[in-house]
Amino acid sequence: MYKNTYLGNKMRILVIGNSKSSEILVNFLSSDKKLLVFATKENTKGNPTNINPDNIEELKEFALANEINLTIVADPAFFYLDYLSVFNENNLAILIPDIETLKITTSKCFGKKFMYRNKILTPKFSFFERPNLAVDYVKNVQFPIVIKPDSHCATESAYIAETFGSARRQIEKLFQTDNKKVLIEDYIYGKEITFYILTDGFNAILLDFIKTYENKLAVKGFYDKTLEAKIYQEIIQPTISNLAEAGNEYIGILGFDIIITPENKAYLIEYNSFFKDLDTELMLRGTDENWAEIFMDAIVGTLQDKFVSPFEIKKNDYHGSFISPEPSKEYGCEEIITESARTYGNLKTKLLEEGLNPSDLKDAEDLWKL
Repeated sequence: MYKNTYLGNKMRILVIGNSKSSEILVNFLSSDKKLLVFATKENTKGNPTNINPDNIEELKEFALANEINLTIVADPAFFYLDYLSVFNENNLAILIPDIETLKITTSKCFGKKFMYRNKILTPKFSFFERPNLAVDYVKNVQFPIVIKPDSHCATESAYIAETFGSARRQIEKLFQTDNKKVLIEDYIYGKEITFYILTDGFNAILLDFIKTYENKLAVKGFYDKTLEAKIYQEIIQPTISNLAEAGNEYIGILGFDIIITPENKAYLIEYNSFFKDLDTELMLRGTDENWAEIFMDAIVGTLQDKFVSPFEIKKNDYHGSFISPEPSKEYGCEEIITESARTYGNLKTKLLEEGLNPSDLKDAEDLWKL
């Protein structure tokens, strides 16, 4: 049994990770006076552990010594480590998906095959382990196409190729940078959104969805009951149920990158194993639930006791946003967090004040009005 006694009437939480999402989660949870939050990431509002996130044994000993009630691994960069077995063996509650279930998020090719096998609509795709075969393939495709590395990588993302020459150069570049597999898929024109769920392996609670504008602007979706029901029935429920049937129950946060076409078809592009950095603040502040409690519900399998329907999560009208300027050569992408914006008009004003180019914002709005 997991520890359920709180020292000094405070639930004690450990957040593992060095990502921006980890920092945001620590700062968010630390604002709750009923929680005592520890963090492996430095310079947060939490209490520092001075332990590297990859030191599982030392983190386990820290959790035992400090009677931690809940540990959250909030950085996908460390999901390859088997925290789950070590913490479970010591009756320590930890929120992290099992390594086997994470294959749908860590390998785009594995995820695509899972979608195809379970009849989840996704763009036509092929993947290649040799550059010459990939180049031969794109000689006969209809452009534009999307070219991606197999793994989720901070420095390499999806590339839209509009000509054979640009496609060949991107393929050669990916293989030259030690990518073992390259995924090529049809380009689907439409609205780009990300749905997030919290699941205990059998039940999935829809948290909210984020609208993404060319990776420069992310805005929490306005409530759309019809869209939520469509995505749940066609994409989310088949994903969770088929994983469970295979004995690979996914426990934790799962994101779904989706394109909605003008014909209202929903194409699943790929899975994400946690909140994206751009989306974390929006998701945490836009949901009126006790996050520590529902994280624990996911771990112990009691989400259905709290939520009879997957659509019952309490949401609010928080529409604050991240904007992301061009990546710097030294540090990569640095995010700017805007203040809370209660209306979309107010949000646009704040984004312009933060320095977003007016033409970029207009392009984003036009894209969403397909």
